[in-house]
Amino acid sequence: MQGRKRRCDRQYPCNHCTRRRRPEECVYSSPPVNAAPGPSVPTDYLETQPPRPVESARSMQGTAVDGPETHWPRAHSALARSFGYFEDSNSNTMALLRNMELPDQFDTELKDSSSSTWGAIHRELDLMPERQVLDFLVQYFVFELNWIKQVIHAPSFLATYQLWWAKDKIAEVADVEFAALIARICSYATQFLPSPSHAVDQIRGRSLADIRDTCTIIGNNLATACENLDWKGTLVRVQHIIFAALKVSCEGRTSQFWEGIASACRAAQKAGIHPHTTSLMESQLAKDSAQELERDIQRRTFCSLYVLDSHLSRQLDRIAFLPNHLVKEALPRLRLVPNIGDISIETAASAPDIFTERLMQVQLGLFWQGFGLQRNSEFDPIESEQRYEKLNSEYLSNLHPAFAITYPDTTFDMTLSKLPMQRQLLYIARFDSICWNFRPLLLLKPDQVARLAPYKRVLLRSQKRRLGMAALKVLEAVATLHKMFGGSYTRFSAIIFNSFEPAILLLNLCGHADFPFDQEEQSTTLMGIKIRMTYQTTMQAVEQAIHRLQMLAELSDMAASGARVATQLFARTVQAKQSSSPLAPTSSVSGSLGPLQCLTSIRMCGEQESWESLEAEDPYSMPDTFFPMTQEESFPHSQLSSLDFPMLRGESYF
Repeated sequence: MQGRKRRCDRQYPCNHCTRRRRPEECVYSSPPVNAAPGPSVPTDYLETQPPRPVESARSMQGTAVDGPETHWPRAHSALARSFGYFEDSNSNTMALLRNMELPDQFDTELKDSSSSTWGAIHRELDLMPERQVLDFLVQYFVFELNWIKQVIHAPSFLATYQLWWAKDKIAEVADVEFAALIARICSYATQFLPSPSHAVDQIRGRSLADIRDTCTIIGNNLATACENLDWKGTLVRVQHIIFAALKVSCEGRTSQFWEGIASACRAAQKAGIHPHTTSLMESQLAKDSAQELERDIQRRTFCSLYVLDSHLSRQLDRIAFLPNHLVKEALPRLRLVPNIGDISIETAASAPDIFTERLMQVQLGLFWQGFGLQRNSEFDPIESEQRYEKLNSEYLSNLHPAFAITYPDTTFDMTLSKLPMQRQLLYIARFDSICWNFRPLLLLKPDQVARLAPYKRVLLRSQKRRLGMAALKVLEAVATLHKMFGGSYTRFSAIIFNSFEPAILLLNLCGHADFPFDQEEQSTTLMGIKIRMTYQTTMQAVEQAIHRLQMLAELSDMAASGARVATQLFARTVQAKQSSSPLAPTSSVSGSLGPLQCLTSIRMCGEQESWESLEAEDPYSMPDTFFPMTQEESFPHSQLSSLDFPMLRGESYF
């Protein structure tokens, strides 16, 4: 058999990786993605392995990390820092200086001024937790968390992680940047521990809080040192800034999260990973397959950053940092077919890429930002309805079948274990965006409504119902996602934030005497789904959301403050309902408690529940107090038209 072995065709993906249906692990050429990670192992595997001292590792030459250290010769970096030039431009003064090939004195100046910085760097590296702790957290992040934001490309990151540990000495800025990335990833990963798969609050005898604080401090100090040594930075700097922002998001500090995303957007432009530079690189660098994968990793990180920026700006009513035209030029061009077992290549080609959900989020952000809305203008029901109809016709009709609203294709749910969770994340984003579209109608004053034409008032009534239905669907998706996380304690901000906001919307709607509850003869549809919406089921969904917030308040200040406000508004809504209907039964929304007992139950929920009891529950069963909406009927499936993202059809990008 050995004599018949075919030679590698030295392309990405090579013929061997294509035959194995694992092109994402192709190891051809020498950039940072040139080594495949070892076989998948359980997240607790590394805890049981004996130590592997770094001193015994074989000396390795310096290599770049998850992106190239430089795209151009680093001439006149000091000048660029002083004047603020973008070094990779092909049109500014730096481009002229590069063309004139003037001698560079930056390296000498750097060596003269950086000795103390390097001393501080090595002291920080000596303080990093032992390797087995970091190994565990890195493995946990890659296999359990990376699917959420998709900031890094896991195979290339794991390959570089192994090479980083094999170095005898850290002597390159790129190595320090990668150390900062490791520290910040580990700090972020601890925010999701304990978990059902690791139910203790320590790793190898060291507390999670101590590990988190240590990694946070080291990551911050290394990041500062890297900026002192290299003003421009690389893709890895963008990545570790994003992880620092995600970490504070888990702590409920959303304002600092927003500032962190702003820093990451600035770093992305300084490092030159935006599309203008990518196209410039393509004209200068050889069409090497591994370099193409490297550039695609840049595009994926840029898209992930855009999703965070666009979603956060919409939620917080801020101005987005990244314009739409940049991300339109930065869409990934490679489709990495997932490894999904012993099935045909044709079937695998129809499976969603691990990045499919992020691209759907990109498309959603492009859709809503494309309107350029000015929220200081008065709400117009006609314009809001036109945006909603356009969402149905232009966005929803082009979804990958695995992410469809009605009857999603679940063929690959068992083999792609994170696909069901990604589906819920996208559901949350889609229904939340509909809430965002219609939310301003709640701020209309009676005299403003009175001035509307009769047909607009009818439309406004229908939109109120759609707003309530969308909020209920957000809570349904959040409840499902929370159960998939184990139904227990979590700091995941998407669960906390999207438990609070829809609850407030629904309580506001329940306070409207004219809200059209339970009108089956004139049912309003939402994205083709007809939903029967009653006061009781609405308040039950809100009650469950408050219970969830109160349970998570033990770990999150965001959840604690949200629970307090939601509980007060819940009490006011229940009391107002009883005052307006004195002859109504005194049962609570749960059907078994009186009104005062119901409010007491909400205040106390979660205070006595232990970790063990939560962990013992079926993580995929829906709670008794919540009734997920039934799909009474839906519009027939429309033909899926071709989408601007070729990845949805199984071929390579562009």
